[in-house]
Amino acid sequence: MASSIVFGTTLKSDCQPLADVAALLAKRMNAPLRLVHVSEDPRAPIVLGTDEEHILGRLRAELGDEAERLRTTTGAEVHVHLAAGNVVDALVLVARFEMATALLVGGNSTGGRAFLGSTAERVARQSTVPALTLRAPDRLLSWLRGERSLRLLVGADLGRASEAARAFASTMGAVGPIDVEIVLVASPTDVHVRLGLAPPESEHHLSTEAEEALMRDLRRAAPANESTTKLRVLSARGSADAHLASLADQGDFDLVVVGQRRHSLLEQLWYGSVARGVLRSAPVSVVCVPPTAAAPGPLFREPRTVLVATDFTEVGDHAVAQALGAVAEQGTVHLAHVIPIAAPSEVEARQNREQAWYALSRVTSNDDTDRSGRVERHVLEGAPADQLLALADRIGADLIVLGARSHSVVTRALLGSVAQAVSERAKVPVLLVPVTAV
Repeated sequence: MASSIVFGTTLKSDCQPLADVAALLAKRMNAPLRLVHVSEDPRAPIVLGTDEEHILGRLRAELGDEAERLRTTTGAEVHVHLAAGNVVDALVLVARFEMATALLVGGNSTGGRAFLGSTAERVARQSTVPALTLRAPDRLLSWLRGERSLRLLVGADLGRASEAARAFASTMGAVGPIDVEIVLVASPTDVHVRLGLAPPESEHHLSTEAEEALMRDLRRAAPANESTTKLRVLSARGSADAHLASLADQGDFDLVVVGQRRHSLLEQLWYGSVARGVLRSAPVSVVCVPPTAAAPGPLFREPRTVLVATDFTEVGDHAVAQALGAVAEQGTVHLAHVIPIAAPSEVEARQNREQAWYALSRVTSNDDTDRSGRVERHVLEGAPADQLLALADRIGADLIVLGARSHSVVTRALLGSVAQAVSERAKVPVLLVPVTAV
């Protein structure tokens, strides 16, 4: 049996269709439903669990009646829980104690900020389990009754919260038929800067190389349980939440799934939050999935794409040797040299590039590359750390290999270290090779 589904009910008539969704979902997942009502009676925190609890007898009776209605109409296993105090804190605490699969709350159809800011939004921000804010319940009810497929829109990036959102969306396929579209909203200008590419021809369109890099990253970030889905990169300016909410409406989606990062309210107000924006604006139900809901990834992945930098010195040669030895069978080693100082003239710049390409072509021999399927070469110009990190993003590197020189404390303080800068900013493991390593 799966972990429970927790639903917070107001015990009002307009909450019954939402409770039906929760009960049917629990039934289809072979999980019990924990039906929770948080009393706003100021006496409740004092009398609950005491001989004076009869004061709340009417509420407990109403909660019991609603549970019996759900058992009769859906066949779900329903347990009741009467709580007191702060509504959000109580719901989050019950879901955490139950180790729930999901915590469901109601959200008004118009997305009014007064309600969402005080209840659903705070539940999503504080919950340690996926928080589903229910709107337009008829869409979910028809799916749960087997009448149609459920159309899911997953807002993706390349972080842990996004991985958790994709994994949660995939689990819905065990409940009923689903059609999943995973969308990454990307600013062409920002992406081109991050990848070290020339500015895009249009601020509304990514270059082919940039879009391919993002699609590759989306494919590689797929959780193990993700079945056939549609991946899409949406080139757009502005906040991702507005585009996702608009797409949910225009694309006739039934459910939006987004990752919920662990930010404080102040951080969300100052920096913005995609989950918060989608929750406020989407016309349909929204699931906010915290990164804690993601299954742990593998601790080690054999590097199939290795980036190694060389300056054609002994240190660089040793780094190249380590890269060729570390790459997986039939993997690719990307050999890079960075020209850090701009030449005073175009003629000299061209000569520098030609010399670098010639030197790169002589770094490895055929005997050295038996283990690797390919060796690709890159000549870059600019700040070495920035150029190497951008290239690592473009090629989807699994490992960066750099030679490590010994510098005095004064030299490091004045000039810094390429290896140190790359190590501090890289998104993938960095292997530093001292000159004595080979």
